[in-house]
Formats: sequence, structure tokens, C-alpha cells
Amino acid sequence: MGKILATANFVGFGLEIAMRCEIGPGLYLPHTVGTVIGAWRIGTNATIYHQVTVGAKEMDVEYSQGKRPTIGDNVIIGSGAKILGGITIGDNVVIGANAVVTRPMPDNVVAGGIPARIIRNRTGETNS
Repeated sequence: MGKILATANFVGFGLEIAMRCEIGPGLYLPHTVGTVIGAWRIGTNATIYHQVTVGAKEMDVEYSQGKRPTIGDNVIIGSGAKILGGITIGDNVVIGANAVVTRPMPDNVVAGGIPARIIRNRTGETNS
């Protein structure tokens, strides 16, 4: 039954969410087309824009925690961003559009680029 619902969701909304991904309350997907969510866990009040991929860097048939991202609370992931591998994205993080994140991000930062790096912390200080 779960596979049927997942397929209907993909066909109807262009959104693929792994059945084993734990998702906290308040997930907001303002535009779903092309979004693939294969995270281990997504915290509360996350916002994920279109064309985002959150998942393993390599084939992971067993769906193991060590190969899947864990997304914290109050995270915003911009359009086209890719978050790959067994990394943790902290709480209150903003991932910029089209960023490719393959390393963990601490709490309260803004990250962007390819590969993604911390641009500033959420209090406005810049990293040079």
C-alpha cells in the first residue's frame, strides 16, 4: 500500500519521499516538482523548495542512517540544492539555492556554493 501511495504522490505532485524517512511536524513544501527526499530524518518546521535532492551519495538499498542526511529543526533548503551522504545539518540552517552539501553544517549558519561552505552565521557575522 505504501508503494502505491508513494507512486501516486510522485505522479501527481512530482515529489518523491522515501517511506522510511522520519519527518517532524511543520514540513512545508511550497513547490514540490522534482523534489526527492531520501533523508534519514527531517526535523520540525523545515521548508524545502523545488528541485531539491536530500539523500545518499551512493546506492543504499538497506536505507542505512550512516549514508543518509539528518536535517535539523527550522531548516530552509533553497531551490535546486543537493544534500548528500550521511551528514547532519544543524538547527536553524539556511542552505542556499543550488548548493551542493556533502559536509555537516553546524547550527545557525547560512551555507551556499559548490561545494557548499558556510557563508555566515545567522547572527550576521561573515566567514572569510
